[in-house]
Order: sequence, then C-alpha cells, then structure tokens
Amino acid sequence: MKAAWIADAAGGDLSIRVGETDAPAHAEDRLLVNIDAVGLTFGEPAWVTNGTLALPDGSKRPLPVIIGHEFAGRVAHVGAATSGFAVGDRVVGLIDFWRNGAAAEQASVLSGEITGLPDAVSAVEAATLPIGALTAWQALFDFAALKAGETVLIHGGAGAVGTFAIQIAKGIGARVIATARGGEATGLCRELGADVVIDTTAERFEDVAGPVDVVFDTVGHDLLERSWQFVRPGARLVTISGEAEDAPSPERAKQLGIEAFWFIVKPDPAQLAEIVRWVADGRITVQVDRAYRLDEARQAFLEADSRAKRGKTVLTV
Repeated sequence: MKAAWIADAAGGDLSIRVGETDAPAHAEDRLLVNIDAVGLTFGEPAWVTNGTLALPDGSKRPLPVIIGHEFAGRVAHVGAATSGFAVGDRVVGLIDFWRNGAAAEQASVLSGEITGLPDAVSAVEAATLPIGALTAWQALFDFAALKAGETVLIHGGAGAVGTFAIQIAKGIGARVIATARGGEATGLCRELGADVVIDTTAERFEDVAGPVDVVFDTVGHDLLERSWQFVRPGARLVTISGEAEDAPSPERAKQLGIEAFWFIVKPDPAQLAEIVRWVADGRITVQVDRAYRLDEARQAFLEADSRAKRGKTVLTV
C-alpha cells in the first residue's frame, strides 16, 4: 500500500517520505480500515524522534513510523475478536501514538479507538476531530471541569485545537476569551463565538482579559509562563504544550493555590461520538485549513511554517 512515514531521526520535516510499504496484517483483535482522510500534526516528527511520544516502556519508537493518527474511513475487515462494527461502516478514530498512524491507504485499529460516522459529516471534516476536538473536550471537561457561567481564557484560539475549544466552551454556556496572532486569526475567533479576542501582536492578554476561572493553553512558552502569573487562586490551568520546560510544576501550582495539568489526548469513542453529534447538529463548525493529497505529505510539512493556518491540515487518501 501507499503510505507516508517518518524515515529517520535527524531530518525533521525533511524526513517525511511517501512510498510503498507493507499493508497491515489481519489480526483477530483489530479492524482494517480503508482510509479516506487523515489529520496532520506538524509536531509529530519531532515528538517521535526526541522521545516525547515514547513507547509504553519509555523507549523511543523504532523508525520508520507512519504518521497521522486521526482519521476517517470505511471498515474493510473485521477481526474475529472485535464487535460493534461491520465491513463498509464509516468510522472516525484516533490510533494510539506508539503505533503506526493512518497516513496510508489502510490502517489497523482497535474497536476502542473508533466510533461510527454519519453521512452528515464528511471524511475531511471528521479527520480533524479525534485530536483537535477531542483534545479540547478532554482539556475543558476532564481536566479543567469547566462549567456554564465560568470564564475560560484560550491561548491559540485560531489553531487546530483552539477553534474547537472556543465552540465547545460556548456550547456549554461559558464565557470565552481567546488569544490569537494577527487580524485574520482574531477574526476567526470572533466568527466562532469568542466573547473577547486579544491580538497578541498588539496587546498583552493580562491588560485585557480580567479574572478567569480556567486557562487552556495550546501555545506554551511565554504565553504559558505569563499565565502562571495571571491566574487567580482557585483557577485551573491546562496546557498541551509539547515543550518539556512548559510542563506544569505541582509545587508551583500549590504555592499559587491553583490546579495545573498537562496531558496528551487519549482515544475515547464515547466522547468522540458526542463530538461527532455536535458537528452533525451544527453546534461545531470544522475549520479545515488545507487538504493535501497523500503523495503531498512531505510538501504539507515543508510548507507548514511559511503560511498562516486557520484550523487543521488534512491529507486525503
């Protein structure tokens, strides 16, 4: 089958290759899915090669590694030990990060990694959900325990996660303050329903935001560091920054009287099914920045830093 993979540990984005590789084997506890679309995470080459996304035993993943872990497609084969799905079913899902991803014509998945996909949601739309929307959902609910009437500050509101976070928070009745860079990005945040939008190229969020109950950081670095100094006692701070220096300190959180969390999204079919319902019902609008073909995977990575992005980049297979 044709696939896109990380070929070596030194090349970064230049290590992305597209070519022929072995198709996944049949297994009793797995399903084979013919892939229609897959979402890209541009930090994945670095995460794989620097050990951020290590194997369960802590070791680095052996290369090559097929990229792209969020996907939409149709079931092609059902293992004897699986249940709940039949050949031909449309599905969307998230493959655990220590296995080969879905940027390929076919992928091997567990039934606990997928949920059904209605006809009302396209494959390209669906491929943006299992990391972007599910990360936002888990950050806001599983970690921050956001409630109606509370105020949340979302850093990176125009990004692949932030666009979902704005809509999900508004969907439960929270007040949303979003940061973004530049006029196009801030405009998108307003379109998605943010109550207050702060252009970080022109103003400091501390001078505009006011008291908040939750900070959800998708950017890291200086924005996250300044957020530590900004939050009030009793607030919750959640970050998904992949930088080691951004990991929240329990000691610092205790001193400030806040709760602080860092996490990597996990597959959750029940949560993903609810997100899919929100998309089908129009409560979430998917932001697809650009769709590349599978054989353009390397190009997609090489161009990523040179263009402004509104939402998620997707490969079509």
